[in-house]
Amino acid sequence: MDIMAFMNELNSKLQGRAFLHIRCTALSKPSRWVVPELVGQALATVLMLVSLHWFVFLLNLPVAAWNMYRVWKVPMGNMGVFDPTEIHNRGQLKSHMKESMIKLGFHLLCFFIYLYSMILALIND
Repeated sequence: MDIMAFMNELNSKLQGRAFLHIRCTALSKPSRWVVPELVGQALATVLMLVSLHWFVFLLNLPVAAWNMYRVWKVPMGNMGVFDPTEIHNRGQLKSHMKESMIKLGFHLLCFFIYLYSMILALIND
């Protein structure tokens, strides 16, 4: 084996490992946002309950419950909700994308409900 072939093989292996490291790092970053999302959603739900906004409380309750279920359902050996070794399974990736789209729709709906409530409160004053 000549030196160029050896260097090319070594370079390709190192690039593959670097790419795998970058992919795993990129996938582990969303996992650190799961707990703050859980806390924020639970806090918003409790505040709506305390302030007696029943419709918004009932709207937020299933999402807060889903976030708690999702965090507590993580198997013991996994790194988090978005485990880099498990995410490439096509079924999991598809379900995570579907969940993200549903959450996007929920947050968009909540934005317009809160905007309407704010405008209504400003008009009534």
